[in-house]
Amino acid sequence: MTFERYTGMVDAQGGCCAVCGEPTEKLTIDHDHSCCPGGVKRCGECNRDLLCKNCNTGLGHFMDDPGRLSAAIEYLRKWGK
Repeated sequence: MTFERYTGMVDAQGGCCAVCGEPTEKLTIDHDHSCCPGGVKRCGECNRDLLCKNCNTGLGHFMDDPGRLSAAIEYLRKWGK
């Protein structure tokens, strides 16, 4: 990703994480891990939005699985969160 494309994305997102909406000085390029063939870290075609470190790490730990994320939400609601 070029610097110009990255800064354009930062501007388009208002400097905020695409998940939590919090402003942050350092945004990470989120990408679809299932896209990249042959163990390549990033092919360039799988870039999504920019995320803060916590949201990007969280999605990674949940393996981009909406079912796991939904289950985690229900778990937190069970405990009044």
